[in-house]
Amino acid sequence: MDRLIRIVAVAALFASFVACAGSQQSSIPDDIRGTWSGEIDGLGLALVLHLEDTCTFDSPDQGAYGIPAGFKLLKEGAVKLKFKGIPGGIQGSLEGDSLICTFSQMGIKKRLALGRGPIIRNRPQTPEPPFPYDTEEVCFEHDGITLGGTLTMPEQCSPATTPAVVLVSGSGQQDRDETLMEHRPFAVLADILARNGIASLRYDDRGCGSSGGVFAEATTFDFADDARAALRCLRERGFGKAGVIGHSEGGTIAFILASDPDAVPDFIVSLAGMADRGDSTLLRQMTRMVELQGAPKKLAGFAAKASMRKIVKQKNVWMDCFLSLDPAEYISAIKCPCLALNGEKDSQVIPEYNLAKVQVLCPAADTKLYPGLNHLFQHCTTGLSDEYSRIEESFSPEVAGDIVDWIKNR
Repeated sequence: MDRLIRIVAVAALFASFVACAGSQQSSIPDDIRGTWSGEIDGLGLALVLHLEDTCTFDSPDQGAYGIPAGFKLLKEGAVKLKFKGIPGGIQGSLEGDSLICTFSQMGIKKRLALGRGPIIRNRPQTPEPPFPYDTEEVCFEHDGITLGGTLTMPEQCSPATTPAVVLVSGSGQQDRDETLMEHRPFAVLADILARNGIASLRYDDRGCGSSGGVFAEATTFDFADDARAALRCLRERGFGKAGVIGHSEGGTIAFILASDPDAVPDFIVSLAGMADRGDSTLLRQMTRMVELQGAPKKLAGFAAKASMRKIVKQKNVWMDCFLSLDPAEYISAIKCPCLALNGEKDSQVIPEYNLAKVQVLCPAADTKLYPGLNHLFQHCTTGLSDEYSRIEESFSPEVAGDIVDWIKNR
């Protein structure tokens, strides 16, 4: 669940960057002017530093750019960059062609080696034109909110006979491609579906891209209403078979829609959809992540419970809803064919508490567990989120192929 990644592993590092304001800069020496980039050790998050007449940071893995910071030249060639309004920054010195630094914020200290130039990541699955299918920019409305997206249609598409799906993204504000760390899994999936005769509609979340509305005021049930509106859009265009493919929170939304007698999809695919209660899912997620980082099980549980207490105290509309959300009532009432999938190394929506529960609550559902895949359905080593940026694969071809075959057999 992408929003949970930010809470557990990211928010403590970057949430306050946007509050930074510009300030007077010390003179930046010519030998370190330019663009520098690297990843924070142990976090797998990229940081890009622009040292010109002013100093700014980018956090591309979080879609944050142009973050101002203060620059100071210390003795013996060392440099210090301080974030404005929050405790923390980076400090280091030039060593050959690298700027070797210590990144610090809110008590966390990590090594950060920066090299010259922007960070370049290989994403070989990202679709590149020309495409053997058609795309159309579309918009649809729900409760006074206009949502914008892309309708991808196979060549010679006949809505009456062509199956179509709505792609519903995970938690956290997502664009229509579900872009995360330069991965664009929904663009990849839409491409594979279209090449195999299946249309798809993917759309920007509220307040993102070409969609209106206020994201921060919405809950999972509001996002479910948006998905319903997208499904209705497909049906109004004449698609006789219209289903839902949801990832993470979107997978739980697929369960919710599949139980709705007034707007039930023709089929659903839940990719790592949460089946257990939100508070239990979050606690287990935090515990598993700390364990995978090497902490003893007892200590991991203690740290997770301490973090949970802080989260519960937050006043957040989405989180309050999420913590009390129990998908069991919706899964047990599913009224259409259901395919539920999980990666065996998913450390966020842990399969033994979620996929196994789907099997019990909805015996008619088709389920599959994929060895070696993480929450994003990438082949991985540990399953921790800090691997996401280093993995080149955006979405497992095996999973995509199984989804295509399953839909065609409906």
